[in-house]
Amino acid sequence: MPYAFLCPKCGIAHSIKEYTDNNFCRVCGKFLSYRNRIVVKKRNRYEKNLEWPLFPYKPYTQQLEFMKDIKAIVGNQGILIAEACNGFGKTVSALASLLPIGHKIVYVTRTHEQVRQVLLEVERINHNSESTFSAVNLASRQHLCLNEKCRNLSALDASEACRLLNKAKQCQYKKESGLSSFIPNVLSIQKLRSQGRVRNVCPYFLARRIAENCTLIVAPYQYIFNEKIRSSIKLELNNRILVFDEAHNADKISQDVLSDTLSERSLNIAKKELEKVRVSNIFIDDLEAYLRRKVSKKIVTESGFKLHEELKDVLKVNKLTSFTDSLSDVVDKIRNYKVDMEDYPACYLNGILNFLSLVESSPSNSYVTIFKRTFYGFNIVEYRCLDPSLAVKPIIEEAYGSLIMSGTLSPIQFFTEILELEKAQTRTYTAIANPENIHTIIDASVTTRFSERTEKMIQRFGERLSQLIVKIPNGVLIFFPQRKFMLDSLKVWRKVGIIIGSEAYLTLKGKNVFIEGAKADENRRVVEKYKKSTKSENGAVLCGVFRGRNAEGSNFPYEEARGIFLIGVPYANYSDPVMRAQIQYLNEKKNGMGEKWYTMDAFRAANQAMGRGIRHRDDWCNFILMDKRYQKHKHLISKWILSNSLQKIPNELS
Repeated sequence: MPYAFLCPKCGIAHSIKEYTDNNFCRVCGKFLSYRNRIVVKKRNRYEKNLEWPLFPYKPYTQQLEFMKDIKAIVGNQGILIAEACNGFGKTVSALASLLPIGHKIVYVTRTHEQVRQVLLEVERINHNSESTFSAVNLASRQHLCLNEKCRNLSALDASEACRLLNKAKQCQYKKESGLSSFIPNVLSIQKLRSQGRVRNVCPYFLARRIAENCTLIVAPYQYIFNEKIRSSIKLELNNRILVFDEAHNADKISQDVLSDTLSERSLNIAKKELEKVRVSNIFIDDLEAYLRRKVSKKIVTESGFKLHEELKDVLKVNKLTSFTDSLSDVVDKIRNYKVDMEDYPACYLNGILNFLSLVESSPSNSYVTIFKRTFYGFNIVEYRCLDPSLAVKPIIEEAYGSLIMSGTLSPIQFFTEILELEKAQTRTYTAIANPENIHTIIDASVTTRFSERTEKMIQRFGERLSQLIVKIPNGVLIFFPQRKFMLDSLKVWRKVGIIIGSEAYLTLKGKNVFIEGAKADENRRVVEKYKKSTKSENGAVLCGVFRGRNAEGSNFPYEEARGIFLIGVPYANYSDPVMRAQIQYLNEKKNGMGEKWYTMDAFRAANQAMGRGIRHRDDWCNFILMDKRYQKHKHLISKWILSNSLQKIPNELS
């Protein structure tokens, strides 16, 4: 039975010939012991898989192509931007091809649930190949802290509380100084918390200690884009491979990390903090007066440069950093006071200083300033980053090699231009699902264009929907541009009899109708009921919103999504001041790309919603795109979705 040999130090795989010719690792020089061999089991005994001994399944042609590209490009210090449909197996393909390269890996994704899936794949690889690759989930104190006094605090509050508790020696969970006893190779949040209880050590610091030497670090995006977080955990990227999963949101997440807000409420609380420690708060009064002057009944949009200059005038300084540095001791004084009072919320003064530091240190010509009044009547100023390349480009250039992947990057070249990754190589892979399993219809008789969004048009949507939905068995997902439009549409459809029943029990052509929950817990219960109902004789319908909880990140395999209806195109609100500033910035700074980006952003959300329906090779789904603008912009729809586009509506969509 054939073998592959794994280096016990760096994990790189060696063939029998390499082991026979030289018993030392070709990358790090470690001795290759016979006990570190991987048995290629009978079920995997075919020629091609010997090249990929870590891949735990029989790979499809598209997966082999993907892994070869990763090895050739990322393994040679390049940048690969890859689009492959949902259910392709991107995560396991990436791990199976990157782990043998021998460099440590930082793998970032959008949510903690997606992080959990990555760790499960590492465990599966270790089990099937008899490997010992180590992986750890880096997470905030909010997720890892065991101290009762930090429970239910926000991430920022938990961070402040942890520092105060440790300083006062009031936390029973110590920092791990050594790792002599057995620790699992793969550590999720749950396992870290379990180890913390068993060892009486802090899971947060345990994770950071393990991350120093483990093969794979898995974390949410903020751990990479936020320079302060990278610095605090001493995360160096210069000899590591960087993986961006679910990268279609990388640009927006990076902009969020580089943006901040200053609110009248924060100023009020900071003033009280200063009063408690008997420090003059006159500068707070000046900032409050400035906010009141700037905020009117209308939202005010100004350049980032203007904010920078005006804040220097308000605070009477030449540099904002000289002002923030002068108050660093006051922040410590406030924290010490809170220790004495056993009060553990965040220091609001520190938040104000962080805002001022961002304004001082950032390139203000790549920012916009928005002054507005909140729903609760507080004045706020938002300092918003407009250039995602400011966060993405530096860390990509620092890393050894980078893999950027998602199911929805089309048009992929435009994505590359926005992030200014000129050296990146791009690839688009065909779906692993049989094209005959994907039926796509574009209904050009309807639209949600604002000028045509009448009650008559909404009724037309309902009529077309009811004609098609009877042809689809089991579960159907329907996505709307906004929650208000969804509720308005359901109201009209009930009025004309397209949907029947009471609020508690609605049906559409015999299918039970469920409505996406506004809150996470509520939505979880709704989805559970919907999934059970899809298995009934008539099936079920789940109504949701583009970019919402069920349109991104959720899976609806097999009978849970035999049909997906897109009601309109999910264009963002064009009148939103941040959106208008973003379009203007891209037009001026990125070769007139603003309007193109605006359209691409809408179709990216549509493609994401459709990705919920195909999760496996033998899965099948019908996609009904209900808006004439889909016909106009077909080039922006993911290629795998259009693999079997239908011109006529068949009698049965199954």
